[in-house]
Amino acid sequence: PETENNTYFVTSDDGKCAQIYPIPVWEQVAQKLQASPRMNPAKLKLLKFTSYYGVLSQMDAQGRILIPQILREDAQIFGDVIVMAKNDHLEVWNHEIIRESMKAEPFTNLDREKLAEQGI
Repeated sequence: PETENNTYFVTSDDGKCAQIYPIPVWEQVAQKLQASPRMNPAKLKLLKFTSYYGVLSQMDAQGRILIPQILREDAQIFGDVIVMAKNDHLEVWNHEIIRESMKAEPFTNLDREKLAEQGI
């Protein structure tokens, strides 16, 4: 249905950025989580974050997706933001926070070597 193509799951696994998943992608994640052991501590932690921040959001006519206020506050998503494409979802970051993170953890020659070993 048209509505499903226009609906996204907006959440965060750490409160530092918003993660925007197309519904079919999030459903795959949810199925994998459901298949993992019920009391797995990492699973429980992830579910706590994604449930706390998670909302279904529809894209409006201008192509905007609402990010929940609590997540906007915790991730400081206001003013200049950066939208980064991941393999299967988008991340929305506060510009200064992601910039400082990249300075603190630069992409190194060792990183390049590890990727080259994988054929990248």
